[in-house]
Amino acid sequence: MGRTVVALANSRQIRFSSARRLPPDRFDRLTKVLHWIFAVGILYALAVGYGLHVMRPGPTRDAFSHLNMSLATVLIVLFPLRLIWRLVRRQPAPPQGLGPPDLRRAQTVQSLLYALILIVLATGFLMVPGGYRLFGVIHVPTPFAKGAATDLFFILHRISCATLTGLVGLHLAGVVLHTLVRPIGLIRRMI
Repeated sequence: MGRTVVALANSRQIRFSSARRLPPDRFDRLTKVLHWIFAVGILYALAVGYGLHVMRPGPTRDAFSHLNMSLATVLIVLFPLRLIWRLVRRQPAPPQGLGPPDLRRAQTVQSLLYALILIVLATGFLMVPGGYRLFGVIHVPTPFAKGAATDLFFILHRISCATLTGLVGLHLAGVVLHTLVRPIGLIRRMI
């Protein structure tokens, strides 16, 4: 039976319920949607972020940079929802064929992914001097003008992006291992 989370909003009770008819080894729909939004967003942001370092200054580079910041802002807004949902949702049973050491490694990588995503999003926001335009429409102020603070956050952002890239690689290696080499139905859980 799924867990039910009760929240009060405007003095009315609202019930959010994880899907109760899911097979015990599958994630619920909200978890899947958030996972794939973050997966696509992070892969795009990492690719474009590294690509920006080799692009010449100009309108194309600026467009990619602003889109990168706008998509990261969407992830910043969704991150608390994803984290809270992870803590309250019904946890599916571990895949059969995944031993305790593999399960601990997977859980460690997942926890580190959450931590690094938070650090990358926070430092990415804090390194931008003077704000930016969200999808070219709304000005989003940032707390610092160009200077020592933005330079520090830029360095921290680069380090955390490199670390996140490594963790994403480990996560994908685990997916490939448990999908192609030692199949345990891993992909089926998240699609």
